Amino acid sequence: MGRLGKALLIVCAAILIVPALATAAGPPEVKAFWVTQVTATGAKFEAEVDPNGFKTALYFEYISDAAYKANPPGEGFVGAVRTPVVEVSEPLTIFANVAGLTPATAYHYRPVATNSAGPLAVSPEHVLTTQEISLVFHLPDGRGWELVSPVDKSGGAIAAPETLFGGGDIQAAAIAPIVTYGSSTSFGNAAGAPPASQYTSARSAAGWSTGNVSTPLDSGAYGDQPDGAPYRLFSTDLSRALLFGGLACRGGIEGCPAPNQPLPGTGAPPGYMAYYLRDNSTGALVSLLGPADVAHATGVSPSKFEVAFAAASSDLSHVVLSSCAKLTADATEASGGPERCDPNAPNLYEWSLAGLKSINGGTPGAKIAAPNGAVSSDGSRVYWTQGGNLYLSDGAVTDQVDGAQGGGGTFQVATPDGAVAFFSKGEHLYRFTAATKTAVDITPAGGVVGVLGASADGNYVYFQDGDGLELWHSGALTTVAPGADATLPSDYPPATGTSRVSSDGTYIAFLSNVELTGYDNTDANTGLPDTELYLYGPPVGGGAAALSCASCNPTGERAAGPSSIPGAPANGTTRAYKPRVLSADGSRLFFDSADKLVVQDTNSHPDVYEWEMQGAGDCRRSPGCVSLISSGRGTEGASFLDATADGSDVFFITSESLVGVDPRGSVDAYDARVGGGFSESDVVIDCLGDACQSLPSPPDDPTPGTLVSGPGNRPVRFLGPKPKKHHGKKRGKAHHAKHAKGKHRVGGGR
Repeated sequence: MGRLGKALLIVCAAILIVPALATAAGPPEVKAFWVTQVTATGAKFEAEVDPNGFKTALYFEYISDAAYKANPPGEGFVGAVRTPVVEVSEPLTIFANVAGLTPATAYHYRPVATNSAGPLAVSPEHVLTTQEISLVFHLPDGRGWELVSPVDKSGGAIAAPETLFGGGDIQAAAIAPIVTYGSSTSFGNAAGAPPASQYTSARSAAGWSTGNVSTPLDSGAYGDQPDGAPYRLFSTDLSRALLFGGLACRGGIEGCPAPNQPLPGTGAPPGYMAYYLRDNSTGALVSLLGPADVAHATGVSPSKFEVAFAAASSDLSHVVLSSCAKLTADATEASGGPERCDPNAPNLYEWSLAGLKSINGGTPGAKIAAPNGAVSSDGSRVYWTQGGNLYLSDGAVTDQVDGAQGGGGTFQVATPDGAVAFFSKGEHLYRFTAATKTAVDITPAGGVVGVLGASADGNYVYFQDGDGLELWHSGALTTVAPGADATLPSDYPPATGTSRVSSDGTYIAFLSNVELTGYDNTDANTGLPDTELYLYGPPVGGGAAALSCASCNPTGERAAGPSSIPGAPANGTTRAYKPRVLSADGSRLFFDSADKLVVQDTNSHPDVYEWEMQGAGDCRRSPGCVSLISSGRGTEGASFLDATADGSDVFFITSESLVGVDPRGSVDAYDARVGGGFSESDVVIDCLGDACQSLPSPPDDPTPGTLVSGPGNRPVRFLGPKPKKHHGKKRGKAHHAKHAKGKHRVGGGR
C-alpha cells in the first residue's frame, strides 16, 4: 500500500456519459478530473476519460503532502496509493471512492491512463485536504463579535461601499479600534442630514460609542452620483477628514437662484464650491480655499466655479486640488466661455497650513499621476502628468521623470516618501530615483503588462508579463507564479487595483482565475474557472517564499463561486483609499467568498473569511488555515469592510444578529476582534418608534428642497411580526417586541 498505510479502497465504478464525436485512434485523454464528497477520512475521485478507440486502463493515485515533499524533486508520487484499475472502451466519467484517509491532512492526487496506442497519460496533480473531525463553530485567534454600529439607527441601516449615491467613505484606523462608515439615514447627534450621513465608532472597555459627524449643510446641496457623499477621505488614524461642501447651487440648477452658503467660521468664500478639512477631535472645520484664492479667478463666476479633490498625504496635512480656475498668482486660467474656464485645461494646487501653492505653474493641463501614492507622506513630493509626460515636484523644484526616455511614461507606484517611483513605457518598467533624478530600465527584455505594487523602500516591485507574475528585487528577477493570468486587469494599477504588497515587499496578495497551486478552481455549476485569492511570501519564522491559494476550497472540491478583495472603492469622484486586506506582517489575509470553504458555512451566500499562515495565531496547518469571520449562517451573507494594520480588528457588515443586543432586520457593522466580545445582559431591548418599522429604501430623489420636487419615500411595508428570543427566565407578553425584516441585501462580489 506504499507509504500511506492501509487506506481502504472502495470499488471503482463507471458512469456512461454522452459519447464524444469520433476521433482518430490514439493515446487516451483525461479531459478533466476533480474530487467530491471530501470528509475527514474519505473522498470521491472523478475523471472524464476518452480512450480514443482503444481499450484503456485508468486508475487514481494519491499521496500525503508530507510524503510527496519527502520524495526527490519530480518524483513526488513514488510510493503513492493506487485505486483499482477500471477499463473503458468509450468516453466515460469514472470514479473511485477512497476511505481511511487521515483527518485534516493534505493529499496530492491524479488520474493515470494507458492503452496500446501510446505511453501513460498522466495528468497534472490536484490537491485536497480532508476535513477536521470537529464541526463546532469557532472564530479564529480567540476573536469575538462586537456590534459596532448603534442599535437605534432610526430605522436605517449601514451602507455598503459605493452604495451612497456613488460613494460612502468606509475606513478603519491603522492601529486603534476606530472605524467610519455611512448611512442614508440620519441618526444620533446629527447636526445636519445630507443624503449620506457619516458616522465614526470607537471602542473602549465599556463598549462601542458612535458619533454622527455629518455637517449642517443646506438641503439640496448635493446632486446624484457621484456627488451625494460629502466625506471623501479620512487620515490614517481617522483624526482628520476631508469633505466636499456641495455643489455651487442647491440642486445644481443652472443660473443658481439659490447658492449654497459656506459653513460658518470656516473661511470659505460665499457662493463658491468648497472643500473642508475637519478636525475630528474638536469638530472644527476649515475651508481649503479662501477669498484671496478665488479672487485670482477673475474669468470665472462663483456659480460656475468648480474644484475637485485629486489626492492627499496619508495624514491629510497636504491636499492636492484640481481646478481650471486661477487660484494662485503664478497659475494660468484657460477660458472656456462666458464666466467659465476650460475644464480640459486643469491646474493642480497643493493646500497645507502654509497656504495654497501651484504645482504646475503657468501652463494648464496638469493631472495628478494617481489618486493615491502620488503624494509623499509629508507632502514634499508630488508626481503629476502633463501633455503625456510624467513630472515630479520636489519642494520648489520640478523635474521631468521620463525625460531621458523621451516622455510618455505612465506612473505606477512610488514609495511613501516619494524617493523612488516606478513608471512604464512601451512594455518596459523603469525605476526612478528622486535624489539622482535618474531612471533605470529594470526589465530590459520588455513584456510588462501591469504593475501590482512595490515595497516601502522601492527594492521590491511585482509586475505581470506574458509568462506570469514576476518579482524584481534589488536587480534580480524571480518568477512568482508561472502562468498567472497576466490579462486580469483588476489586480493593477497599484493605486486602484486589488493586489496588495506588504510594506517590506516580501508578501503579495493577488487574484487569478488560473489554477496555480493544484487546487481546482473550476466552478461546479458553470464549468468555468472562478477567481481565487493567492498569497506569495515566506512562511512565519522564515524560509523560502512559496505560493498559497488562500481562497481555494481546502477540501479540493470544485468551487461554488468566486472570491474577491476590494480595490479602491469609488467614493465620489475619486478612489483614494484601499481597505487593508493583508496584515502588515503578511500572515493574515481577509476576503469575501461565495464558496463554502468550511463545513460551518451553510447559507449559500458570500461570507467574510480569514486565511492565516501556519504558525500565526492559532493556525497549525500547513501552509495555512481558512476560517469564517462572519457566521456563514446569515440569510443575506456578509461583506468585508476594512481591518486594522495587524488584522486584530476585522470590520464587516451583515443583516444577521450576531450578539444578543442586536435586533434582527437591520444591516449593521461588526468587529471580529482578537480577544473581543462583551458580556451581555439578559435584558431584552424592545424596539421604539421607527426602530419597529421595516427599513425603507433610500430616497430616489437625492436633492430634496423647495426647488426640486420628487415622488417622496415609498410607503412602509410591514412583513409581519417576529417574536424575540427569551433570555433567562420566562418573560411576559410585554417583552415580546414585533420586528419587521427589511429588504436590504448584503454581500456579493464587488
